Amino acid sequence: MAKITELKTDVLNVPEGDDIFKHLAKSLIPYRKSSVGSHLFIVEGSIKEPRIGIKYPGRKLRLRSEIKKANKNTALWANLLDFEVIPFEKGKPGVSTKFTYTNLLKDFENYKKRSNEFWEMILELHKHNRITKNPPTLKGIESRLFLEMLKWMWIQEDVNYRLSCDDVESPLRYRLETRNQRPTGKGAGRDKFFAALILVKEDYFSAKEIKKIIP
Repeated sequence: MAKITELKTDVLNVPEGDDIFKHLAKSLIPYRKSSVGSHLFIVEGSIKEPRIGIKYPGRKLRLRSEIKKANKNTALWANLLDFEVIPFEKGKPGVSTKFTYTNLLKDFENYKKRSNEFWEMILELHKHNRITKNPPTLKGIESRLFLEMLKWMWIQEDVNYRLSCDDVESPLRYRLETRNQRPTGKGAGRDKFFAALILVKEDYFSAKEIKKIIP
């Protein structure tokens, strides 16, 4: 019988803006040797009223056991800051697979693209990782949940595909790599989905058509 790992839950008080990545590196790395997803950190809300959490360590994180000789500059870890974004439903961890980029884009197209106020909040979120106002009440996915999930999905993209260990001032060296254990090139990350939002907002393409253009 497989061993059941106890899920440990705590609040992670993360600053908004660019310092968020340095704070994540400092806060998460001490738990790197734990079982996958064994630590759930509340990053939006509180223990009593959680909204968004991140499970750490993520599945992409691994110790690079193939390395035989190492020096002080050797990256012993891969994808060290990988985590899973978890939405909460009625105070309980929900299913993260409901919040795919595809589903968010459909919801944006159907219920939110005509709201200038909501769009301004997306612009601020994309550029600064901040949500500084109460979002408007719109149909579909609750507006704050949409923005907070997008915030942490973008942060997840950044730590896995864009930011190096030097960028986040990590106390441990690591490298970003693919499933085939090859170095990950710095991808478009958050900009790819942001471009999809723009194309849908301006009625250039539908959410369904975007999948063929921006896979």
